[in-house]
Amino acid sequence: MKRLIVLLIVLAGGLAAAAFAVASNAATVNGVAISQDQVSSDLTAIARSSDYQCFLNAEELVGTGGKTGLPPIDGVGQPIGSGAHPTVTASFASNYLDTLIGHQLVLELAAKQHLHVNPSDLTAAHTELLGQMTAILQDVAGTKYACGTGSLALTAANVLATMPTSFVDRTLQFDATVSMFEEQEAGVGSSAADLENYFTAHSSSFDTTCFTVAEYTSESAAQAAAAAVSSGTPFAQVAAQVAGGGPQGCDILYGISSSLPAGSNIQNLPLGTVSSPIAVNSNYLLIQITKRTPTPFAQAKSEVQAAVQNAGANKARSVINAAEKTAAISVDQRYGQWTPAKAQVIPPSSPLPGDVLNAVVDSPGTGTGQTP
Repeated sequence: MKRLIVLLIVLAGGLAAAAFAVASNAATVNGVAISQDQVSSDLTAIARSSDYQCFLNAEELVGTGGKTGLPPIDGVGQPIGSGAHPTVTASFASNYLDTLIGHQLVLELAAKQHLHVNPSDLTAAHTELLGQMTAILQDVAGTKYACGTGSLALTAANVLATMPTSFVDRTLQFDATVSMFEEQEAGVGSSAADLENYFTAHSSSFDTTCFTVAEYTSESAAQAAAAAVSSGTPFAQVAAQVAGGGPQGCDILYGISSSLPAGSNIQNLPLGTVSSPIAVNSNYLLIQITKRTPTPFAQAKSEVQAAVQNAGANKARSVINAAEKTAAISVDQRYGQWTPAKAQVIPPSSPLPGDVLNAVVDSPGTGTGQTP
């Protein structure tokens, strides 16, 4: 009887039999292994940090314009927020493995171009990461997705401090590598001389710029304010009439223009002229540049790097996408299946009714409501 039961389980789609074949790798990418231990360690660290989960969710929301958030992480039988985390959901695990596969491909592409990260690159990557995280946390502040509230609002440093040092180090290694890869794909290069040559050719984009801003809740209000300026009212006086309006100080022009929507064309706004209304997060800005002075390269270097990386980002993304679709990638079936056409790990689907020995247990309405 015992032998017959085992045979029936094997014939029922091989689902139970597969559990005995424990692979040592979660995936391989062109022959390079991503170990089960590494994935499990990372998933455990993320599952134990509600702060990092909140940031990841915010990052996904901001990146997709609020369309999607982070897949649920707590697995079957795991009370949300309990801290032990013996399991995570298949959707989250496959999503994270998909991220690691993408990272490995970038490292491989960078190695083919002989791009090597040095300590100063890692320092710059750390500063850039904190800046990006801060921007994301600020984007969701005041919404139901905010990470912390009021005086207890999380900072980027708070979030990173909840993760193991090895995890942060690997994140910085990847960030520094992908930045160099984007600089290379921009046709500029990543050496100090390369960046300075780019700066020399585009120096006016990095002028230190002083500006005045007024923000309105409707386009008609912004247009009325612009009309008042056209009629002779000084813009500083018009801007001072709205909350938070008026002189905003001085900053490098690229930093200002890159924070605004494409097409705002602030970099070409004549000195002393008020811009057309610029739509930003359902509000409308009027901006006037009051002063521009040249900026030394040493002072503008981080903005120059950002500009070069942005210039190469689309090409780099195309190269990475093409590599994903042609790479030799295998995935442990417990995480799902690699689909080259979509360049994505698809989570394992639920078993067919005929494959379940006790179908009543898996019938709708009897489970936990979480993805196993």
